[in-house]
Amino acid sequence: MKNVLIPTDFSIRSLGYVHNVVSQYPGEMVNVIFMHALRMPDSIFDLVTFTRNSRHIELISADFKDGCEIIRNKYASAIKQLKVEFFHGDTNIAFKNFCIANDIDVILQPMDLEYKAPGKRSYNPEKIINRSKLPKITAPLPGNRKILVKATISSLLLASE
Repeated sequence: MKNVLIPTDFSIRSLGYVHNVVSQYPGEMVNVIFMHALRMPDSIFDLVTFTRNSRHIELISADFKDGCEIIRNKYASAIKQLKVEFFHGDTNIAFKNFCIANDIDVILQPMDLEYKAPGKRSYNPEKIINRSKLPKITAPLPGNRKILVKATISSLLLASE
């Protein structure tokens, strides 16, 4: 069983990459970990009051949660677990430790994700992923890219496998 990391900005578009993961590993169960990257707080007060995940849960939109449920149902026989994890930091060592802690086997590198930071501390992890020594899969949005660019939940069902 593979643990696949997919960077996300909590858009419906980023859910579309699950189609690539499932087609990459036919007949094999996979765990999908959506990773959202956040910079560490830079003020002392923010560091003292810093708690993992508690303040960041609101970044996950209702549409993203609904889309995750659709993906779980659509690929119930191929996806064992689908979860969201927050990566706090922006160094190679922190990212390596994050990948070890989550037992990541491979990272999906989106070729055409238009990253839109949903929070003030969110950032596009593309550079840190590029520097990682883990195996990578580069993937475009599946099928007709225009379907998923509209970012509707129904587009997840229409995307080709």
